[in-house]
Amino acid sequence: MSSSVFVVAQPSCLDVLFGRVEAQVDPGATIAEMIARLLPQATGELRSRLRVTLGEHVLLPGLWHAIRPKPGACVLIRAVPGNDVLRNVLTIAVAVSAVALGQFYAPALAGSLLGLPGAATGGLTSALSAAITGSTLIAGTLLINALVPVRADDKDKPVYAIQGLRNQLTPGGAVPLILGFVRYAPPYAAKPYTQAVGDYRYVVAAFCCGYGPLAMRNWQIGDTPIERYADVQIETRSGLPGDERLTLYPAQVVEEPLSVELLTAVLPTGGEQIRTTAADCTGCEIDTTYPAGVYGKSRDGANVTFTVVVTTRYRLSGAGDDAWIVGPTIAVTSKKAKAIVRTTPITFPARGRWEVGLTRITTDWDEADQSRRDTQYSGRSSWTALRSLRPEYPLNFDKPLALAGCRIRATGQLNGTLDQLNAEMRSICPDWDSASGQWVARETNNPASLFRYVLTGPAISYPLAADEIAALGDWHAFNVAKGLTYNRAHDYEASVLDVLSDIAAAGRASPQDTGTAWGVVIDRALTFVSAHISPRNSWGFQGERPYTVFPDAFRVSFLDETNSFKQAERVVPWPGFEGAPVVVEKLDLPGVTSPAMIWKEARRRQYELKLRRDTYTVSQDFEALTSARGDLVRLSHDVLDRAQVAARVTAVVGNRVTLDEPVAFENGQSYACRFRRNDGSSLLRQVSGVGETQTVILVGAGDGPQVGNLAFFGAATQESFACIIKGVEGMENLTARLTLVDHAPEIEALVDAEVPPPWSGRAGSEAQQPVGTPQAPLILDIVSGRQASGQATDDNPYPVLVLVQAAAGETVPIAGFDARHRTLGASAWTQETAPASAGSVSIDGYTTADKGTQVEIQARAVASRGTPGPWTGIVVHTIAATDPPAPTAPTNLSLSTPASGLIRVTVTSSASAQTATTQIYLATGAGATLASAHKVGGPINGGPNTPLTFDATGLTAGTVYRVWATSSDADAPPNESVPAGPANATVG
Repeated sequence: MSSSVFVVAQPSCLDVLFGRVEAQVDPGATIAEMIARLLPQATGELRSRLRVTLGEHVLLPGLWHAIRPKPGACVLIRAVPGNDVLRNVLTIAVAVSAVALGQFYAPALAGSLLGLPGAATGGLTSALSAAITGSTLIAGTLLINALVPVRADDKDKPVYAIQGLRNQLTPGGAVPLILGFVRYAPPYAAKPYTQAVGDYRYVVAAFCCGYGPLAMRNWQIGDTPIERYADVQIETRSGLPGDERLTLYPAQVVEEPLSVELLTAVLPTGGEQIRTTAADCTGCEIDTTYPAGVYGKSRDGANVTFTVVVTTRYRLSGAGDDAWIVGPTIAVTSKKAKAIVRTTPITFPARGRWEVGLTRITTDWDEADQSRRDTQYSGRSSWTALRSLRPEYPLNFDKPLALAGCRIRATGQLNGTLDQLNAEMRSICPDWDSASGQWVARETNNPASLFRYVLTGPAISYPLAADEIAALGDWHAFNVAKGLTYNRAHDYEASVLDVLSDIAAAGRASPQDTGTAWGVVIDRALTFVSAHISPRNSWGFQGERPYTVFPDAFRVSFLDETNSFKQAERVVPWPGFEGAPVVVEKLDLPGVTSPAMIWKEARRRQYELKLRRDTYTVSQDFEALTSARGDLVRLSHDVLDRAQVAARVTAVVGNRVTLDEPVAFENGQSYACRFRRNDGSSLLRQVSGVGETQTVILVGAGDGPQVGNLAFFGAATQESFACIIKGVEGMENLTARLTLVDHAPEIEALVDAEVPPPWSGRAGSEAQQPVGTPQAPLILDIVSGRQASGQATDDNPYPVLVLVQAAAGETVPIAGFDARHRTLGASAWTQETAPASAGSVSIDGYTTADKGTQVEIQARAVASRGTPGPWTGIVVHTIAATDPPAPTAPTNLSLSTPASGLIRVTVTSSASAQTATTQIYLATGAGATLASAHKVGGPINGGPNTPLTFDATGLTAGTVYRVWATSSDADAPPNESVPAGPANATVG
């Protein structure tokens, strides 16, 4: 049960919408306090015509100061006609729902960039329009006519958001209006330009992020945080009154990129090059570039200094030859063989448009024959930029703007200009604070706050006052409870109504102008019945139900807030649909960026199409003016249900009620009768009777009707239909035509119960991988020994590498390669594997002792799905076949134990001429193998046939040791001989 009192105040007896106020009031307030709060203008004659209904009871004025309605009660405060109404009706303009009639007249959003470089000004104006264009889609067409319509935009107008995160220069375009939370790449506020500092080039740019105030954080270039870049400065202005100007872009700069090669005048294409600056400038900057560097190279290959000289002069555009002024000389001295950029500033003596001339003085050695010179020179030069300077600030706008300035080193970091700068941006505007009951300025994406902000904020030409906006706190709370938000960057021209409609639709509402204030009609479950409609008080009833086959699913394009607001699509199948959707229609949900809410809001539209298929129209006279668009009414008509009967009460005696129309009772059925009481309230009672009769008996205890009340008779569960007024259209002679749709409160319940499936952001299903068996690969080469030494590791010190690639024309994705090997004549294979990206398979298990051994090798490809292909033919490889021969084994190996813990090794190095060192190997145990031995000490230097002595110390007494010796050459890595030995000795 609600904890508040629902109050509706209608101060106009002829136009129920004019000045209508709805509010939820805390319990404890009296009726008089409610009138004072909702209708402070109700004094004198207007107050005397007020009628207050509390539920089923009319409250007399004498009780207004005493009665305090309980929580959950519905209070209707309504003005009734005075005696002079009929004399004045012809002079009264009947105002009806503006949304239904399209009668909107209000200022539009304002703001655009001026079409001159380096300046901004206002200029966007367009009238509000309620025109809705048709849709060629079945479901979309039906939703255009919904209580909260789907707006169909022109094809050239973005429906939900900008495409991509790229900065653009848009002279004359709209100043962005950020509503909610988005990641956005703002347009340039002025043309970016470059600066040359030393050997580096910098980009300087200013960006217009939108109307202020605005919160900006987490700046990125593309997807990379700006902190990952070196030599970068960024400054921001939130768009508050009194913000300081940007310091990184303090004045107007108009840069003209050039590509003018500077050559000496001795050549036909050389001589002075003249270019003209922008108008009204006070100075300029000249960029000269030396793409191959400036240096000389002597005959011994050493770089020496070289100087390139370029002279400058300038004059006012159109002045005579005697008006030239000598400018600074550009002299670049360097001995670097890399590109050089230099910037030369010039200050003009007066403002205007100036001609600037550059002449190269230094000989073009690049073009001359230098073959006979002792030193050859390089110094090609080009004029690459002319920047015109004005001292004025580049922005001229009468409203606070959120701005950003950036200066970043482009050399080695950017590919061209700075055009992917973006940030998280959040609108700051008055947001409803339920605790204090006040509008508080803070970051918000609540549709209610943004709706109010559009009408009162800086983007509208003529902002509305706070009292021209309806109370939106109830809608704000509804959005919070349902998780409804609006996140969108409005950087295109649009009418205020279009913007308001999109914001309201994100909050399940549509805008409405009561004539005194702007508000919304919320599509939600209602309990307060404002009118009872039947053939007794209406005529011209019509019903319409479109019979069509709905699509299998909606496809919704949106910016995914869970993925940095990247463009995404979500396919939402129809409730109950199973399988893969085939017929899919596009649905636009502007400003909705949560994948979960995309699912729920698309489902809500689907439930709406299923449960609100019927549209009813009726005509009424004066009584039509007691209800407004969005109100809940009860509709009874025998066209809809033949058991329903509309009548009037002619007599009431106890619990027996006589009607002026006969009703029919059938055995086994339960019946009810709904009465519209004199105060307009609704009274529902269960009734009984026999056969066809004009008398019904009220069942149970409770209030009864009065003579003259309207009565709706029918089955107990369907004595009338709950409907929502979708539109009210004024007709002649103070009549109106009402358009109704089913209330269908189950829509809201079904949407609340929806649990969206997990969202991955992947588009479509997984791609079908090609299947099949890969072809036999190509063995490009097999290397070992020295050629493979670069791939040697501690675990594989003597690798054999099989270089392999996929076969020509291979269509199956390859994940890796296998290689198997065996010594020539062996039967068992040993297999190794490697990823395809390696381009080779490393085979281990071989040592220097295997040099010269012949090995059989095969290879095969393995597909990404794990399917192996056929083996190649056998390739025979001789290990280290290309290495030089190793020395022969040492000779004369002998051992002695002259002292405790010591073995003395005596050996003669190899007789081979390439012998450089000898290495001793030691193992424990009389039967030890060379594989278990370890090196003792380092290599012993000595040429061929050199007697050597080595003492192995620190050995264990009584232990048998086994010793080997090898000789190696001086190559890197060295070639090692086969071992001499073993020889055994027992330590004394």
